[in-house]
Amino acid sequence: MLESDIDKAERLISQGEIEAAAGVIRPVLSKNFEDTMGLLLAADVEMGRERNDSARGFVGKALSSNLDGPRTALKLLQVLARLSESGLMIEISRQIAPRQWDSAMSLSHVSQLLMSVGAFDAALIFAEAAVARDAKFQPGLYSLATLKTFFGEHQEAAELCRQCLTLLPDDPSSYWLLSRLRQPGASDRIDRLKPLLAAAQSPEDRAWLAYALHNELHDQGDADASWSALAAACDAKRTKAQSLIEKQNEIFDALREAEDWNSDRAGHASSELRAIFVIGLHRSGTTLAEQILAGHSKVASGGETYDLRAQLRRVSSLHFRHELDTRLIGRRHELDYAALGEHYLRGMSWRAAGKPCVTDKLPSNYFNVGFIARALPESRFIHLVRDPIDVGFSSLRTLFSHAAPYSYAQKDFIAHHHRYRELMSAWHARLPGRIMDVRYDDLVREPESMARQMAEFVGLDFEPGMIQLKTRTGAVATASSVMMRDGIRKDRGKIWKPYERHLAPLIEAFT
Repeated sequence: MLESDIDKAERLISQGEIEAAAGVIRPVLSKNFEDTMGLLLAADVEMGRERNDSARGFVGKALSSNLDGPRTALKLLQVLARLSESGLMIEISRQIAPRQWDSAMSLSHVSQLLMSVGAFDAALIFAEAAVARDAKFQPGLYSLATLKTFFGEHQEAAELCRQCLTLLPDDPSSYWLLSRLRQPGASDRIDRLKPLLAAAQSPEDRAWLAYALHNELHDQGDADASWSALAAACDAKRTKAQSLIEKQNEIFDALREAEDWNSDRAGHASSELRAIFVIGLHRSGTTLAEQILAGHSKVASGGETYDLRAQLRRVSSLHFRHELDTRLIGRRHELDYAALGEHYLRGMSWRAAGKPCVTDKLPSNYFNVGFIARALPESRFIHLVRDPIDVGFSSLRTLFSHAAPYSYAQKDFIAHHHRYRELMSAWHARLPGRIMDVRYDDLVREPESMARQMAEFVGLDFEPGMIQLKTRTGAVATASSVMMRDGIRKDRGKIWKPYERHLAPLIEAFT
């Protein structure tokens, strides 16, 4: 009976019925206040209520309780992922080795959760274990293909995608990943994709398949057919984008009105670790800039993390959903900035791997510049600036998960770009000397010169290894992950030219 209560609570939470779930969990914990699954579900409920502090309280109790099986251990990792507690997740994945998990499904889920927080080395171990456990479990194969892509092993990734399609011939995500890997046989894949797209029912499937078709046709040079597929892809993604765009506009409004960012509350300075934030619009060159910085012997690549958001939730006790929350902006003078900075750097320490500097390359941290600057007075911002038509077209072509909701319509991108530029101008005025604008065109045309300038800006000496990208072996888990293995490319400007007649709104807005 107790297990059925747990099942019911999980179902209610998945359906968004938070208070009903709370009513089921309460008697479970009253019977046994050390029930680990009950504690973890209570944490889920508290996050649903936007109560970050009490959610962390339940997780703390769960961590001192007994993990009675793979299901409970997996739930613990899921909750920790929602709290961006990546260091704890890695520790647990080491304590519960792959051989101790019950199935390829569990191993694959662990891999996906570790991927979601940027723990790619650990994720790879579990993905490989999942495939070793069951070579015909398609989600395990797909997770491994994704990770192989991140690590630059593109032929292995492509072969895994083909295995996925042997098992599930209509799988949209496998077609999409394969389309990114620039493999021979595009004509056959195009012939298979067209009827699949025509028959697709859900917006998610239509988006995967339409983006895959667009990629394949784009590589074939068929601009008109490629544009039609791209338009279908963007239409599918826009079905859920409008509410997110409205939320971002509310944040822009609140930040514009919040002119006073001075505070008597000191931030946190560490002699052991310093953060370098790489910001800018998605597709503006942030991955390239981060990879150049991370080529320095004293800089570790932190990748795209949500650690800053996690710590903002922690110090505010508010478990908000998006990049930022207007309530937090209104309470900016009340926050404990020393705790914010200290917890953030502590959480980033495993990413730094003993180096004195670590990058954080979440592009949308341009919303959070004011909070970061106060919490970490020694931090610096590298801000990428790229031709807006190039950025806009590249954004249209990118299948994002939840980021960049403005990227699926030209008018939405134009509006967002104007507001973003206004915000960055305000940050420059409020924080003179803390932000370095790096023009993407300069970065690819004169990489050594720009690398020297970036190094000097963040207090380091230039090292030749900063611009030697082709020899890198670490994971790159962004939309640029495939191209980054080609080194610094100078041919990415104006790739929109074959589509010019379809891009009148972008061209008129930015010329």
